[in-house]
Amino acid sequence: MKADTLDVIMFVIQLLSLIALVVYVIKTAEVAEGTRKSAQAMDRSVAEMVEDRDQQIAPYVVVYFDNQTDSPIFDLVIKNTGRTAARNVEIAFDPPLQTSLKNYDIEQLAFIHQVIPTLPPDYEIRASVDVVKNVLNSETLPKQYHVKVTFTGGIKSDKREAEYILDLNVFNGILETHTRSLTDLTKAVEKISDTLDDFAENARDSMKPF
Repeated sequence: MKADTLDVIMFVIQLLSLIALVVYVIKTAEVAEGTRKSAQAMDRSVAEMVEDRDQQIAPYVVVYFDNQTDSPIFDLVIKNTGRTAARNVEIAFDPPLQTSLKNYDIEQLAFIHQVIPTLPPDYEIRASVDVVKNVLNSETLPKQYHVKVTFTGGIKSDKREAEYILDLNVFNGILETHTRSLTDLTKAVEKISDTLDDFAENARDSMKPF
């Protein structure tokens, strides 16, 4: 075989080998990219499952004012409505929580300025704050508070945060309604009592001998 022909054959073989190598590298890169994307999809899927699970069982701390039907005083309520314990609960009021009640130091309520170590699920802390009428009629007491709550718990170790606007103006008219309702109820009970007295008196009269 002539040297030129041999050189051509060797060149063709080397060229085909190079082409095969390039194809192999490309295919390997494609496989690697597919593996990377598959791994990323798996990571996202796992992260989404963790997120969903976390939302299902995470603690959730709410803060609100509550006015009982039979009381002129409103309470501050801190409650964990989630399914797991909330830990290291901290609450910050802006402006600071105030009251018009004399001889009542609102700062003595430890949970409004100290960390609550643990707040179990469906557990609440409740404390009286003030008379609704006093606050609504006051020109100096705040009627609206911005409350920030931070806590931990659940699957994730991250600190959780919630913010609320507590507006005492929502109690406008409620106290009067409660008072009227209680007055109406008292009158209704008194009327029932009078009716029963009349019935008993009539019964006694009917039993008297002629």
